[in-house]
This record gives sequence, C-alpha cells and structure tokens, in this order.
Amino acid sequence: MQTLLTRDIVDKLSDKLKCKKKVLSSFLGVTPTTLSTNIEKPFSEVKDNKFGKRLVSLLYVCEAFEKDLSIAPEVLRHILVTPKYRSKSGIFLDVISALHSDEYNVEFLVEVAKTALDNLRKKFEEDNTPSKNSLYRQVANA
Repeated sequence: MQTLLTRDIVDKLSDKLKCKKKVLSSFLGVTPTTLSTNIEKPFSEVKDNKFGKRLVSLLYVCEAFEKDLSIAPEVLRHILVTPKYRSKSGIFLDVISALHSDEYNVEFLVEVAKTALDNLRKKFEEDNTPSKNSLYRQVANA
C-alpha cells in the first residue's frame, strides 16, 4: 500500500476548489510556509496537529458537497466564506471561521455550509431573473 502524502490531500482540495495553495492555506488558517513545510510529509505525521485536522475537516465538507453536481468550485468557495449560520450566541458563522475555531465536528461544518447554500438558492427562488448588472439587462436596454 502506498503512503498517503499530505500533498495528495492538498492537491485534491486545490483542485476541488479551483484555488491556489495560498488561498487554501488561508482557508485552513495557516501560513503558506506551514503548508509548504508539511506538504511533502506523510499524512500520518500531520494528521493529529492543527493543520492536519483542519485539512481533513475541509476535505470532508468539500467531498460532502461534491455529490451535488450543480455546485461549481467558485460557488463552493463562496459557500465556505458566507456567514449565514446563526450560532446559539447569536453570531453568524461561516465554514472557515468555524473551522478555525477548532471547536466543531465535521457534521456541524456541513450544516453551516448547507445553511449558506440554502440562502443562495432561496435568493434564486425568490427572484429568478438576470441580475441588474448582467449582459442581458444591457442588451434589453440597448
């Protein structure tokens, strides 16, 4: 059996989110240097530290949403940073801030992401016309 490298997970996430490693490091709440120093290590060496745990949690959320083929990488990135989940304390959470707190399990992170996705879909259901700044509006007003 081949050893799973941290690079395999990082590359997979970068591909799923269509983002550079610098953006991925910010999603994980680590510096690009931390990412680059850990990337060549076997995942078994980093899985129990902050970086490894966050990497696995983000992978879980991304792969959970991968089942919905209508979600493009750009939309998934937006979902991760949209604060729409109201916590018990009244503050709104997004997946990335919840991930950075290291307090929540992966199921909760998916719930936070689902709330953001539901909010996006609700906007479309309420108004399914082109946006005011769209090319269609420019054509219609020409």
